[in-house]
Amino acid sequence: MDKKTIQTYDQLAKEYDEETAPFWEIFPRTFIDRFIELAKGKILDVGSGPGRDALILKQGGLDVICLDASETMVKLSQEKGLKSILGDFSSMPFENESFDGAWAYTSLLHVPKSDVEKPLSEIRRVLKPGGILGLGLIEGETEGYKEIGGVNAERWFSFYTKDEIEELIRDNGFEILHFEQFKPKSKNYLNFIAKKK
Repeated sequence: MDKKTIQTYDQLAKEYDEETAPFWEIFPRTFIDRFIELAKGKILDVGSGPGRDALILKQGGLDVICLDASETMVKLSQEKGLKSILGDFSSMPFENESFDGAWAYTSLLHVPKSDVEKPLSEIRRVLKPGGILGLGLIEGETEGYKEIGGVNAERWFSFYTKDEIEELIRDNGFEILHFEQFKPKSKNYLNFIAKKK
């Protein structure tokens, strides 16, 4: 993730936490619940932010480790009782095949499309054979710095078509198991669960 986006999250972490806390109450929980069913054991939450999803995964019986590039986000998730580590998506501080699953929900949006294969290959590296990936992205065809939602500062966003995401998943050694989408307002969320081949 680029420095400008990390700085935005460092500065506005609490506001972001408050704005996004009710996400899975507003939108269908079927996707995160399906991931919990399929991914047993030790899970890496890639770009965990303040720990919103990690808490749900933990309540679902999973052993969750959070990874985020923002120091403030790491502190917020630690305050919620989560195991949280500061780190870069593109160079993860974990051994090969050390996780049963990886959850990357709207975190890879903050990686330019030209660089997105690096975090995907890192996710594949740290997953055990047959490991489960939960990946959420937002539909669109543009990328760049934008102000979105209640966060009044620019962050990098890369938007994808469904075909682009399917190709990325397959090209990085995963088999798609499940797909669903929801469109609460203008943004269409594209949600995939895949298995490491």
